[in-house]
Amino acid sequence: MTKKTVVAAMVAIPIVAVIAGVGWFRAMLFRPCAEQDVTLIVAQGSSGRAVLDQLHDRGLLPSVTAGRLYLRAAAGGRWLHYGHYRLPTGSRPVDVLERLLDGRIEQLTVTVIEGSTVAEVADQMAAAGVGSEADWLVAAAHTDWIVDLAPEAASLEGFLFPDTYQFAVGIGADDAAYHLVQRFRSVWDRARAASPEPWGEPLEIVTLASMVEAETAIDAERRRIAGVFVNRLRRGMLLQCDPTVVYALKRHGEWRGRLLRIHWQFDDPYNTYRYPGLPPGPINSPGEAAIRAALDPEVHDYLYFVASPDGGHTFSETLAAHNRAVADWQRSRR
Repeated sequence: MTKKTVVAAMVAIPIVAVIAGVGWFRAMLFRPCAEQDVTLIVAQGSSGRAVLDQLHDRGLLPSVTAGRLYLRAAAGGRWLHYGHYRLPTGSRPVDVLERLLDGRIEQLTVTVIEGSTVAEVADQMAAAGVGSEADWLVAAAHTDWIVDLAPEAASLEGFLFPDTYQFAVGIGADDAAYHLVQRFRSVWDRARAASPEPWGEPLEIVTLASMVEAETAIDAERRRIAGVFVNRLRRGMLLQCDPTVVYALKRHGEWRGRLLRIHWQFDDPYNTYRYPGLPPGPINSPGEAAIRAALDPEVHDYLYFVASPDGGHTFSETLAAHNRAVADWQRSRR
C-alpha cells in the first residue's frame, strides 16, 4: 500500500464514520415510530433519563443515546415537561421530543357558568375529568386561599370564578380550584379599583353579588336590584330573597324544583325570609357584572321588586305598589 493510499484511507475512514453516524442518527430520530395515536403520561418529577427510558419502552424512541444527543444539541435551554400527551399517528422520535420540550400537553376546556354553586362546579368538573366531586368538595374548604380577603368565609362558595378554562389533562381538583380562585382575585381587584368606597366587607359584597346573580341576568337591572337589597339592609328589613331559600333547601337535600310559601319558614341561616341581614356567605359564583353591581349599587328608594309580565322586574317603593305588581304578575301566569 502506497503512502498516498494510506493517507487516502485515513481521510476516508472518518468521513465514512461521520456519514454512517449521521445515517444512524437520522434512522433513530426521523423515521415514524407511532403506528397509531398514542397517549403518553410523563409523571411530575421524572428525570430526563427516566423520560427517555419511558419513550424507549413505549417504542417511541429506538435509541436512548440518540435521544440524549438530540437534547444536548437542540434543547436550547428547554426541558422535558411532565403531563399528558397525545401523540398522533406517524409521529417521529424527533417530533415526540420536540412536543415534550415545548410542553404541548393535552388540554381540556371547561366553562363554569355564572351562578353555579360549589356543588354544581364539582359535578361539572368531575364530568370533564378534572378531579372527582369528592376532591372538589375538599378543595372548596381551602379558605386559607382567601383568608386575607374574606377571613370569615366558611368555604370557597362565591370565589370559584365562572369563566372558560383550559386545563392540562390530569390536573387535580386542588390545582384547578386554586386557578379559579386566582381568576376571582384578578376580577375582584379590577372591579374594586373601578368602584367607589365599598359599603361593606368583601365577603358581604360577594354575598350580595351572588344574590344579584341569582335574581337577574339583565345587565340594566343588576345595580338596581343590588340597591334594593342595600336599602332593605339599612332599614333593618328582611331581604326576602327567594334564591337564598332555594340554596338553604339544597344544603339539606330538600330542594324539589319548586319554591312554595311554606319554604319561607325553613330553618336555615341562609333563609333570608326567616333570618335578618345577609346570609352567612355567597349562594353561588357571581360573574363580573354582578360583582360590579354589588360594589356600586344604584342609589334609589326602591324596596321591592317582582317579576314583570313583560320580562325583567317591576320595582316599587311602597308595599301597596308592590302588591299591585305581584297581582299583575300572578294574573299574567293564569
